[in-house]
Amino acid sequence: MNLIKKQTAGSWITLITLVLAVVSLIVYNVNVNGEGYFQNSTVPKAVTYMIVAIVLLAVIVILAQVNMKGIAGLVLDLAAGAVKIAAPAAAVAAAMTLVSSRIEGFAFIYMSNEEVLHEVQTAANLSSAHGAIANIVLLAAAAVFGMAAAFFSLKKEEA
Repeated sequence: MNLIKKQTAGSWITLITLVLAVVSLIVYNVNVNGEGYFQNSTVPKAVTYMIVAIVLLAVIVILAQVNMKGIAGLVLDLAAGAVKIAAPAAAVAAAMTLVSSRIEGFAFIYMSNEEVLHEVQTAANLSSAHGAIANIVLLAAAAVFGMAAAFFSLKKEEA
């Protein structure tokens, strides 16, 4: 219970960001392994960026629990500040990589000619496209939450 009381708004927002990033990775895996247009259409670069973002967010959560004084505390605060910037950047990179790799598929599914629209807009293809959109939205939300968390302190000021 004492651990929960020690958390700041920055810690909670970072934790929410971490959950969003993990959920986006799960949605990505479901989307790639499910039926539809994007089945087996992996984007290894985006996965790498997602994993980097998740690891960095986990590091931020862990650094929030460490309390050091002096030079070590200053170095730890500088490292936490750098990681607070790098984590949302990795989430943005993952989202942009997914957008650039999925945009042609979105155009094919949603904007095909009227003659082939009924063949292209199958339930599986639409589900696959919706999963990809959900993944991108989750990554974008993680990036925004991560950027917001960077403006908050990870530690409560001692009186």
